[in-house]
Amino acid sequence: MIRTFRFRPSAAPVLARPLLALGLLASAFVGLAGIARAESDVPAVIVDADSGEVLYAEEATRPWFPASTTKLMTAYVALREVEKGNISFDTPIVGSAHAAKQPPSKIGIKPGQEITLGNALKIIMVKSANDISVVIAEGVGGSEAGFSAMMNREAARLGMHQSHFVNPHGLHRDNHVTSARDMAILARALLREFPQYRGLWGIGAVQLGNRKYPNTNGLIGRYSGSIGMKTGFVCASGFNLVSAAERSGRTLIAVVFGASSGADRTLKAAQLLDQGFAAGGGGFMGGGGSSGRSLHALTASAETHAPNRRAAICGRRGPPASEEDAGGSISVSANADSPDNIMNPGRSFYAASEAANVGARSGSRISLGPRAPLEAIAVHLGRVAGSTEVARRAGGSKNEAQAFAAEPKRRAGHPLALAAPMQRPGAAARIGTAKEGAMRPAKAASLNAKGREKAQADKARAAPAQAAKTKQIPAQKASEKKAPAAKATPKAKKAAEAGAGT
Repeated sequence: MIRTFRFRPSAAPVLARPLLALGLLASAFVGLAGIARAESDVPAVIVDADSGEVLYAEEATRPWFPASTTKLMTAYVALREVEKGNISFDTPIVGSAHAAKQPPSKIGIKPGQEITLGNALKIIMVKSANDISVVIAEGVGGSEAGFSAMMNREAARLGMHQSHFVNPHGLHRDNHVTSARDMAILARALLREFPQYRGLWGIGAVQLGNRKYPNTNGLIGRYSGSIGMKTGFVCASGFNLVSAAERSGRTLIAVVFGASSGADRTLKAAQLLDQGFAAGGGGFMGGGGSSGRSLHALTASAETHAPNRRAAICGRRGPPASEEDAGGSISVSANADSPDNIMNPGRSFYAASEAANVGARSGSRISLGPRAPLEAIAVHLGRVAGSTEVARRAGGSKNEAQAFAAEPKRRAGHPLALAAPMQRPGAAARIGTAKEGAMRPAKAASLNAKGREKAQADKARAAPAQAAKTKQIPAQKASEKKAPAAKATPKAKKAAEAGAGT
């Protein structure tokens, strides 16, 4: 439970008040042991992104189920391939039947539908779509298993010793694990290796057609200087958040695992970030003697298996409709206009900085403050914005194949203000050509439902004219019989031959 501090003048003799005030101040800067720890000592870590100095760690190397924070590794592997020139943000990747069958959270991509890698990354970072995560895995790694192997190779290279990935989305598997320390290592690698893609982590919302999906990270729109990053939730893990923020040229990364709700993880992360920024350049607490050490120097946990917290988190309610984030981190208490949701300086809440704008705790109740309007970035399926092409499934007609072949080969621009990736155009072109070649058999199949309806309608419209034409044919043949052609004379044959040669 996060500890709160309240100084009540009426509750102490006048002479004791200065001592109590000093005690409160000392407690605040001695450490975060009480502030960061939940009821069951769940993992948390905060690190300086530039220096790598650990400012606070609690159970940071304990194995944990990452849930959708996994998608940070999915993005990392994809961006590594972009930098190598093996793929680009504009490369179309195709949804498979396996991807379409993934459980929520999802956008509902159909087998055969295309999406560019750039749009796919934006969607998984905001909507946390599992179907799109598999599309990325299959498009980049050839298969989900192949991509998982790439994830594990990158994790080993980065020194993420507690991590093992078996899928690109984080849906629960007993052997799909990580740790708060490992996720901090990954977040730091993303910020340092790919500064040109920094805009991906803090997108407020995405708009797909007429649907708008807000980011499930509750710090975005509430915590000044938030860079974003990624949320995650399955019943087995509780509510996870990998977050980052910048203040006065300094960037901190905070990881909170196993929170009891979306609001809980949001508030804990805000408090950790506030305390980290208040501490300046020197570590402010060494949970377990870890202050001032690097992430790689943290002592390994004695535990070898991640705890399954399904009963504690979901209880008898069972899992929610989706075991993925569905907006829990951006919700507030039942009555958003109640006094409990109004931020005021007198609340029992330490950190009188940015965290006070994020939310507050009153007993077991957590209320998140108002959220700034979230700007939505347009994303789309298909190769270009406004494409009306539905899936190019096996079964597409010849006309559909010709229409697709005639589609302009231009590529959609990126709404994010990001620098162009370092690419090898030749390699990207080869990938595109290979993918188009693989699609050719699918272009020459039977009509889909809409095609069949159109063909039937055309046939119905042409029926009257065809019937009239059919009636005319017997009459024409009869007239031909009544007027037999005159026999050609030798003189007429000569004239005909002379005319054909002119």
